[in-house]
Amino acid sequence: MEVIDCQVHIIDRNRPERPWVPGFAESLAGTLAGEIFTTGSAIITDEEMVAAMDRAGVDGALLVPTSHYGWDNSYSVEAARKWPERFRVVGRVEPFADDVEARMQAWAAEPMAVGIRLLLKTEAEADGSSYDRILASAAENLMPVCVHCSGILPAMERMARRHPTVQLVIDHVGMHQPPMHDPGPQPLHDLPQLLAMASLPNVAVKLSGLPSLSLEPFPFRDLEKPLRQIIDAFGVERLMWGTDWTRVVHLYSYRDTVRFITESPELDEVEKQALLGGSLRRIFGWPAS
Repeated sequence: MEVIDCQVHIIDRNRPERPWVPGFAESLAGTLAGEIFTTGSAIITDEEMVAAMDRAGVDGALLVPTSHYGWDNSYSVEAARKWPERFRVVGRVEPFADDVEARMQAWAAEPMAVGIRLLLKTEAEADGSSYDRILASAAENLMPVCVHCSGILPAMERMARRHPTVQLVIDHVGMHQPPMHDPGPQPLHDLPQLLAMASLPNVAVKLSGLPSLSLEPFPFRDLEKPLRQIIDAFGVERLMWGTDWTRVVHLYSYRDTVRFITESPELDEVEKQALLGGSLRRIFGWPAS
């Protein structure tokens, strides 16, 4: 069975040949984000990512560039060109740039590009016309838009209603996840808000990092019921499995995140095939080789 991860990050060490944005590491100093994303095992190069995927039985992945490189997607694009059967890229395009339409058009012309990603931090960001230009351009260029909207799903819903012709994809089931955030004793408390968005046909969902919301070790049995609720609401054709590797690298093994789906007794083979790559290939227009 083919296995494709809907979100992974590759991050090279901060070095002259591939420097991070000036001040990036310093801006995170003393924070958990800094500990995770600027040091140690959470930094993984393209070669290391391929090796990790091979060990876990993962055939392909969507590379999502990180803030280490600002709006520069070149490292992920280079990796996808090196391993075109393994990677495609969901890139970062500056949404408020004066020439955002030209930037979107250029990104859409990149053969390795299959989408863009927006990061929402507050509800106010998703209201009004703030993202109208980039979303209109995404629709024109047939580019799906992944949206990090953890903890502000109502804002995401308003954006989806405002832009019904744009294929939107909710990152990380739209919920705050460890280790960056402590979701508290009820990690899935926003599940009703997510399920309510199933009525919007232009919204799909990444199940990325879902095991981080489990209160149990592998096989994460406490997630069986909520996963079934999400499937029943959206249908597997709008859902895709993923890890958000390397954010979760200290929580569980990459292999166990795969086994969470492949060995689930609650999912049939059709559902597994859709979650593990079928839906992703269709939504992002990444045809099978």
